[in-house]
Amino acid sequence: MDQAITAEEKTRGARFRFLRDRRAFALGRWVVRSILGVDQPPTPFLLQDHGKPHLSGYPTFNISHSGGLVAVALARNAPLGVDLEFMRQDRQMTDLIPVVCHPMEHLHIESRCPKERAATFYRCWTRKEAILKATGEGLRDNLRSLDVKLEQQHPWITSESVPLKLLDIDVKWEGYSCSLAVDPSISGLEIHSPFQSRQLECFD
Repeated sequence: MDQAITAEEKTRGARFRFLRDRRAFALGRWVVRSILGVDQPPTPFLLQDHGKPHLSGYPTFNISHSGGLVAVALARNAPLGVDLEFMRQDRQMTDLIPVVCHPMEHLHIESRCPKERAATFYRCWTRKEAILKATGEGLRDNLRSLDVKLEQQHPWITSESVPLKLLDIDVKWEGYSCSLAVDPSISGLEIHSPFQSRQLECFD
């Protein structure tokens, strides 16, 4: 796997505390390069203003990993963001709700039964992250200003004047939440599930 990533990426990957996260970091980049045919030798990714990787002249892509799983999304020259999170049920999650959730999101989460609140919060979190990654904004100072319309299954959101459609992805692994933000004009979605990873390929 080390031969499929650049020297700079090896240095970045080594900063992850756990081996599974180091491997997931490398796997995500290898998957993208393999699909695009730029893995031998590995072509370095370019970075946009907020650190989002891209390759000039190639389809848009986005990568996320958490808890040892990887999500990779690709689209043909369209805004795109994917976020994958391993769900934890702890005090920190409860403390984050009033800090990162829009008032309408907060009400929706509180209306769920206790067993559903963690999954609902993480659906909110991954939707927000997918939007911010699609627009290249990075983390906002005020996440509470962004309402991802938890009461809707596939909402359309306008962020930074960019219209996006949100999709909640079932990764088939218990305890994970994954969301995808794509251009509303994209009509087809293909999901591939190899062993110990999740590759989400989106085509218009």
